[in-house]
Amino acid sequence: MRSLCLAVLTALAFTVAVIASDDLLRLSGWAEIPSTYLRPGPLSGQFTTGPVNGVTPPYNGQPIPGFSGMIPASRRGRFIALPDNGFGAQTNSADFTIGFYEVTPRFKSRGDGRSARGPVDVHTFTHFSDPWRLVDATYITDGPVYARTTYYATSSILVDASIRQGRLLTGADFDVESIARMDDGTFWVGEEFGPYLLHFDARGRLMSPPVRHPYLRAPQNPRNTTTEPANLPSSRGFEAMTRNASGTRLYVTTEASIASETDKRKLVVFEFNTVTGRYTGRTWTYLKDSSDVITGGTGNATNVFVTGDMAHIARTRYMMIERDDFQGPPSSANPARQKKLYLFDLGDVDDTTGALRKRLVVDLLDVADPRDIGGPLLDIPADRFNFPLQSVESLTMVDPFTLLVGLDNNYPGGNGRVPGTPDGTEIITLTSRTPLAALRVTPCRHGRDDDRGGDDRRDSAWPDDDDRDGAFGRPRDCR
Repeated sequence: MRSLCLAVLTALAFTVAVIASDDLLRLSGWAEIPSTYLRPGPLSGQFTTGPVNGVTPPYNGQPIPGFSGMIPASRRGRFIALPDNGFGAQTNSADFTIGFYEVTPRFKSRGDGRSARGPVDVHTFTHFSDPWRLVDATYITDGPVYARTTYYATSSILVDASIRQGRLLTGADFDVESIARMDDGTFWVGEEFGPYLLHFDARGRLMSPPVRHPYLRAPQNPRNTTTEPANLPSSRGFEAMTRNASGTRLYVTTEASIASETDKRKLVVFEFNTVTGRYTGRTWTYLKDSSDVITGGTGNATNVFVTGDMAHIARTRYMMIERDDFQGPPSSANPARQKKLYLFDLGDVDDTTGALRKRLVVDLLDVADPRDIGGPLLDIPADRFNFPLQSVESLTMVDPFTLLVGLDNNYPGGNGRVPGTPDGTEIITLTSRTPLAALRVTPCRHGRDDDRGGDDRRDSAWPDDDDRDGAFGRPRDCR
């Protein structure tokens, strides 16, 4: 065991400059939407197989397959919550209608000797739709589902009338994975089948044609050819995205590396101008942790870690979810290994690697829980909490001290909490002992992250949030 631990530490030490977490965050709330929740709507799951974890499709309505993005709504305590394409593939989700919920988690905040979660009020669902017919077969192979007679060319099942009449978008049209709300009430959404950026109004109506990326193409992209094939793996398109403070920029990255990249830790963070509707051409390199110690690989030729979501923290500082596809408590057959939140700064690039420096803020498999909110959890001490769930894909700031993390439960496939039982949509809050805006990737010589919130003079060296005039500067005395 000691030699294995040494190997892990050695492997991580040479991957990327990382500053470790020291219980900066603790669990402050836990809530869940039951896996059995169904929203009224078209019969769904007709193209999936089962049973899975004791659940047999189809479903008389629309399940919530977890949330791939959550952001604060306009009303305090409420959140905009984005499911993905439904059942995981373009070929099985044509009867799942995409859009966003507005929900209020009622977090359990004190221990009661049980592992029960607080409830979540589900208020409304806003459909994504295409009333002005802005998408066609150049964006979606065979065209949007609402324009078809049957869900798939190989199927005799008729498209539900509500989809056709409302020109509703489905999980066979787009795989939506991330969401940002603009100050004018519109939404930008990142998706994986293009990958595209989608701009919707407050009522969920597509406002303009999907924005193509200059060179990224997923296997589902209709523009792929024999000579110019896809350069992204399937379901590895735009996963993590957030806006800057002013909303003039989006920062977006893929879930995994492009095919031509030999070091599979490497991702590119792209900058998008929401005013012009164009990519700016400015990019950064982000290095995921190495998974060689888990896979037995060498040289990072493969990497089983992926991104989950991204959140803006302060100025040019952001936070990223890194996760794996493993799930289950430590004693399970193939337990979760990587569910971590990293802080990074677009102005703090490692001179040696050329990649963004990052700081481990919390390991979601080992969270401080002094109030024992989690109650008795398998293999976990009473004052600790873990989130050993497969697709941890939602991250947002709640207030200056608090982060929210949410689950895409891949219904009914996720069973990380109780093996053989579908996971609900778990949502947790993590509270920092210092203002999140005071955290730095690299501690400063004239201050540190502590309960006093650090030294605000450090911000005097930073450019304006938009940084319209050029490259980001470095924080003074924060090397």
